[in-house]
Amino acid sequence: MENTQLGNLKGKNWMAAMMLCWLFGALGAHRFYTGKTNTAIAMLVLTITGCFAPIAAIWQLVDGITIALGKFTHEDGSELYERINWVGYVYIAFMILAILAIIGYIALFGFAIMAALGNSGIQ
Repeated sequence: MENTQLGNLKGKNWMAAMMLCWLFGALGAHRFYTGKTNTAIAMLVLTITGCFAPIAAIWQLVDGITIALGKFTHEDGSELYERINWVGYVYIAFMILAILAIIGYIALFGFAIMAALGNSGIQ
């Protein structure tokens, strides 16, 4: 966006949407910010109810990747401005590593349980 003055920019900032998704995404903050109020309320309700929070977390992950790739738009269809490519790629890499860490933790916990049950003689 060379030669663009801040006063001429319309819409929502990409970095603000990215940070809101990263920090408060399960509560739908990035969707409130971009004007998608109905789906933001749905995310908020899913998170607050607790048992449906994993659905909101997956939704947050999908939205975060969509924002990072520059495909997420404002309610009126306008694009988010001032996208920084490398920040989006770092976000995607961080999310992939977090998912792998969670899978590894679950596997390690499962192996520990199986080992404990195997040593105790319970079958």
